[in-house]
Amino acid sequence: MQTIHRTPNVPHRSPWLSLAAAALLAACVQSPQAAVPQPAGASTVVQDRGCGATGQPAALRSVEDGLRAQGMALKAQCNAQTGAWTVRVVVVDGLRASKVVRGPLADGGEVDMGTPAGVVAPATENFSPDVHHNRDWLRSLMARHQFDNLPDAWWHYAQRGAPVQAGDTDLAAR
Repeated sequence: MQTIHRTPNVPHRSPWLSLAAAALLAACVQSPQAAVPQPAGASTVVQDRGCGATGQPAALRSVEDGLRAQGMALKAQCNAQTGAWTVRVVVVDGLRASKVVRGPLADGGEVDMGTPAGVVAPATENFSPDVHHNRDWLRSLMARHQFDNLPDAWWHYAQRGAPVQAGDTDLAAR
């Protein structure tokens, strides 16, 4: 009879695993927020260089606060070349959001504006009454917080008094 000797299963330790763990810990020390994922409905405001040295405008933070109370979150990104903001509204709580906006309101989905942010549709395109309602609602919400809808798209806004590059707003496009 032959005897088989078994060695206990010991996981093989790779020096790469230790290096990866050290790099992750170093990243956490440098930027703890980067290591923690944001909740699905959390607002995201991205500001590129050239959008102003003061950071996110207080008016935009006010829009975020209002949306949060209505079960939605703001996703906004400033275009450094034009100084204009691209905005999207994401549903966090469909039940609360349904009191304000219309259309499909799945948690984590964007409010239906007819086209995705960044897509310019012809002014003659027919949209549903829900889309028209949502666009009018967003336009008036942003206007209450000192942002004007630029004539090229529903998702394009400029803060009142902030310079916007004229070549990016074609008045005939609306």
